[in-house]
Order: sequence, then structure tokens, then C-alpha cells
Amino acid sequence: MSVSRRAVIATASIVVGVALVVVLLVVVLTNAGNAPVAGPTNSATATYSDAPTSRASATPGAGSATIEPTEKPAVGTQSVPGATPSATAEPGTSSGLAQKPVDLGTPAKLTSQVGVSLEGVASVSGKGDGVGEVSGPSVRFTVSIDNGSSKTLDLTSTVVNVTYGSDDTPSSELVSQRKGFPNSIAAGKTAMATYTFPVPAKEQGDVRITVDYGTSVPAVVFQGEAAK
Repeated sequence: MSVSRRAVIATASIVVGVALVVVLLVVVLTNAGNAPVAGPTNSATATYSDAPTSRASATPGAGSATIEPTEKPAVGTQSVPGATPSATAEPGTSSGLAQKPVDLGTPAKLTSQVGVSLEGVASVSGKGDGVGEVSGPSVRFTVSIDNGSSKTLDLTSTVVNVTYGSDDTPSSELVSQRKGFPNSIAAGKTAMATYTFPVPAKEQGDVRITVDYGTSVPAVVFQGEAAK
């Protein structure tokens, strides 16, 4: 075979080889373009539902926490020093307790060492000089407190009230006519105060005068007919 013939055969082989390579590259690229692109995968498969997901409900005794106080608050009770169980409740007393009524002219005891009495209980024509006060038939009297103890007695909490009639109707004092107690009484001394309370003339035969020293002792109640 001549040299030119060999050259032609070699050239043809190279062309065929190149053509095969090109065909293979086209096939590979075409398949690569059509292959699906795999997205990121999770090891756990997520399942979705249209139904709302509810949280676990707390069931008493199962998984629910019940807060109980470690200690129950104590119910406070207040005792009234000096109050006797036999004392009865009386309207118009700050202590809420009162001794059994005594006659208007009978001395009584606020405590074992402190005495109280009424003087000059009389029917008068009261004069209302203060705001809201009305002049008219009234009862005037003087309260005397005797401090038989060895200590000074505080009188700032002492209250005097009057009721009348079968219904125990309360009377509003003519404060403008009052001559009140001092703030205190020295040991062994006596203090006096004068009060005027409006009471209808027809009701003055049944008058109650309450002397309330304070919350520590039962009030003293005087009952009777005001002098004409």
C-alpha cells in the first residue's frame, strides 16, 4: 500500500473517532439535562393534616399542677378586754356591750374602781343654737365620773347617748348646750359633764341614758322618768 493511501485511512479513522466522541458527549449532556433535580431530603417524613393540632388538655390528677397554700390564713378574732359574757348588746354604744339598766338615780360602776352617776335629770325647754339643732322639749342631766383608781383616767373616748320610748328611739344631742368632760381625771378625782337631748314631752317618762366609757368595758345604762 502506498503512503498516500495509508494517510487517507488514518485521517478517516481520526474523523470517525472524533465523531463518536461528539455523539457520546451530546447523549450524556442530553440525559443530564432531563434528569430530575433532587431537592434536600429530610430523614423524617413530614405528614400534614388539615385538622388543627390541639395541645394536651390538663386533666385533674394527671399532669396538672394544683397550687395549694402551705398554710391557711388564721381567722383573726378580737376580744374585748373587761367585757363580761353576761353583758347584752345595747343600741348607741361604741363597745356594743351594756350592763343591765339601773334607775336614773342609782350610782353604777364603769369598772371596779370607776363609778358613774347622774345628777339633776330634768325636763327642760332645749335651745338649739347649733347647725341643724331644733329647739323644743328636752331632757338635761349631768354625768359624774369618779376615778377611784391610782392612775389618771383617760376620758377622750367617753360617749353619752339618749334613747326614749318603747321603740328606743335615738335622740340627737343639742351639742351647742354641752359642757363636756375634761380629757382626763387624776387619781382620786371626779369629773362632770352636762348634756341636753331633745325628747318629746309625752316620751319623757321612759328615758334611757347610756354612758359608754369605751371598747374595753360594757356601757352603763340608766333608765327612768325625767323630773318635771
